[in-house]
Amino acid sequence: MERTPTPSSVPLSSAPLSSAEAAHRLGVRRATLYAYVSRGLLHAHRTPGGSLFDPAEVDALAARGRNRPVGAVETVRTELTSLDDDRLRYRGQDAVALSRTHSFEAVARLLWTGAARPGRFAADPALTAGVEAVLAALPTGTRPAARLRVAVAAAGALLPPGGPVPGPSEAEPLLAAVLDRGHGVAATVDEVLGVPGDWGAALVLLADHGLAVSTVAARVAASARAPLPAVLGAALGAADGPLHAGASRVAHAFLLQVLQDGPVGALAGLDGRLPPGFGTVVHTRADPRAEALLDALPPGEVADAVPALLVHVLRAHGAGAYPNVDLALAAHAVVHRLGPGAGEFVFAVARTAGWVAHALEEYRAPALRFRVRGLHGT
Repeated sequence: MERTPTPSSVPLSSAPLSSAEAAHRLGVRRATLYAYVSRGLLHAHRTPGGSLFDPAEVDALAARGRNRPVGAVETVRTELTSLDDDRLRYRGQDAVALSRTHSFEAVARLLWTGAARPGRFAADPALTAGVEAVLAALPTGTRPAARLRVAVAAAGALLPPGGPVPGPSEAEPLLAAVLDRGHGVAATVDEVLGVPGDWGAALVLLADHGLAVSTVAARVAASARAPLPAVLGAALGAADGPLHAGASRVAHAFLLQVLQDGPVGALAGLDGRLPPGFGTVVHTRADPRAEALLDALPPGEVADAVPALLVHVLRAHGAGAYPNVDLALAAHAVVHRLGPGAGEFVFAVARTAGWVAHALEEYRAPALRFRVRGLHGT
């Protein structure tokens, strides 16, 4: 039960904030906001329409939290990506709309700097050549996602240690070396996978998705002032596996079974479990990334199978069991007769833009601010 705020006679410095706005600005729940009031950290101004808060006082309290050198961080203030109302926005711009008009490189720069400047990433020829030499020594058949991890590690080994806190100018040659073989990132994805797949829209839609586990790993590394290759290495490690970037591999196998046995037959083998590629943790309804990518499927067997599958899944699991981006990646991979690792690779390539953006933002925050509180014993 929320505690009633104590009225205050302190005058407001400017346009007041509602309790919801003040809680959002502080990154806390309203119950926590009122706890601040009861402890004297904030003053609430009672009105017939509800409590109002002085924005200057709220901002001062928020700054105290941001300037704390160490401690457990439960919320992260970010200007990068929002997921309000199930819409994905990068710095306020709709990601689905951006995927129709902008390249991956332009959207990466939008996340890094706020300006969606087109053109290939600025490359360091020596760094690119060094990374390519390392990749050339890998065995034939190495998974594309594994090759990306090796490329990032190689770049980290080749770059000089230390130096100032990285910025976008350091990010471009790094990503050029690990993602671009000379014709842009989208074209390189096609080259690595061996089949033109028109993955440009997917790269934009997957560039960031808020504070997913891999993004948190990137920010933790950046909080310790790790260089960008180490940040990407931490994020790629967290993304590896069937519950994150590798989820499209599981959805790929399920979709192949749907094409072979039909929706009813494929769902029967799950014993009532939600099928791979359906449901989301973040979105309350549909995943806009999945909707955009599934709508872009070319006519054919896969495009015909997905709507029928959706009907059966919704009947079995109810509203909210909509397809997610893992199914969309798997569907495009199946259309182009690619292996199950294609979606995993596209995900990892795309998310490098967001990981770098979060690292650049974290470099501007107090260092070493992430520390999880542990409870001793069972």
